Amino acid sequence: MKTLSGPMAVAMAITTALMGGCSSTDDTPMSDLEKLQGTWVGEELGRQGEARLVFAGNRIDFKGPFPQEWYRGNAVLNEESTPKQADFIISECPMPNYVGKIAKAIYKLEESTLTLAGSEPGNESRPVSFDPSGGTRVFQFKPQSSKQE
Repeated sequence: MKTLSGPMAVAMAITTALMGGCSSTDDTPMSDLEKLQGTWVGEELGRQGEARLVFAGNRIDFKGPFPQEWYRGNAVLNEESTPKQADFIISECPMPNYVGKIAKAIYKLEESTLTLAGSEPGNESRPVSFDPSGGTRVFQFKPQSSKQE
């Protein structure tokens, strides 16, 4: 077997390294679920009080402005629909009749703002707009700052 030496070996090593680097970059755009990972803080439009939404994989943890308003479960996103859709499958909450139900929602993710319009868990109808005047609950969230202020 013949081995390369000198300038030819250096050129091959550089070419291999460059090609390896190019092929290892992933140009696949991030999914919305990937973009949503972490803690989001905001409020319900038209109401006062902080709401918090945490995404860890497809697991969600929502805490509303009142101590008795919290939900844990899984999120299933449909990025192909217009508007985009989310189904939140409730696994834990203080209202036993909501456990196992789905809260149907629509969402939009614009720059660093997440807007969610959702229906009551178990309600088969999904909101069609982000207008809170028709009784739809609409929340706006921003990513939680990594700095403690």
